[in-house]
Amino acid sequence: MMKFRIVESGGYKIQEVDRFTRKFNKTETNNLKQRSISKLQRVKFSLTRNQGYDPQEVDDYIDSILNQNIMDLETRPENAALSSIGSQLNSISVPTITSTRLREISPPVVEEVGYSTEEVDKFLNLVADTLQFFEDSPIEEIQKMKADQYNPQGKSPKLLTGDQVRWALFTVSESAGYDMLAIDAAVKRLSDALEFHWRKNE
Repeated sequence: MMKFRIVESGGYKIQEVDRFTRKFNKTETNNLKQRSISKLQRVKFSLTRNQGYDPQEVDDYIDSILNQNIMDLETRPENAALSSIGSQLNSISVPTITSTRLREISPPVVEEVGYSTEEVDKFLNLVADTLQFFEDSPIEEIQKMKADQYNPQGKSPKLLTGDQVRWALFTVSESAGYDMLAIDAAVKRLSDALEFHWRKNE
């Protein structure tokens, strides 16, 4: 069983993490990749004031096995031709993911476990708004806006960063919603796009 560094307070409850990793490893032996991905995306652990596992180590571990499961699933022959928002974005180089293109893309809906369509739509609109600012604004205004982001008294609207997009969380619907693999792939590409704009002209 995977063991993590123990912190004196503010860590994840040890029993919860151990129980999850034990059950997950059994699932993996059955090669149920899709179910594994859903479990990894939904898992949440309680924080404790007593000793617990280091949240960063646990989160990094969950992310690593989630990414591996997604890669394994996407490389299966039966999934090679899947059309999704993720594959559409992956075919575009980072700088050319535009706000207009993002607003035109319709994520695939599945009649099973999926992300809340309302939450994802709102999120994608916010990303598109930030991309549009970078696309339409002169360099001087962008630099001023970037500097104002970290000023507590600043009056400029806050722009999304690559990290904020990368770590976005959505409610999972048990009945129907947006395809989770497609949205996760899109989020990765969109975070890279915003990272590009934030670092441009530095």
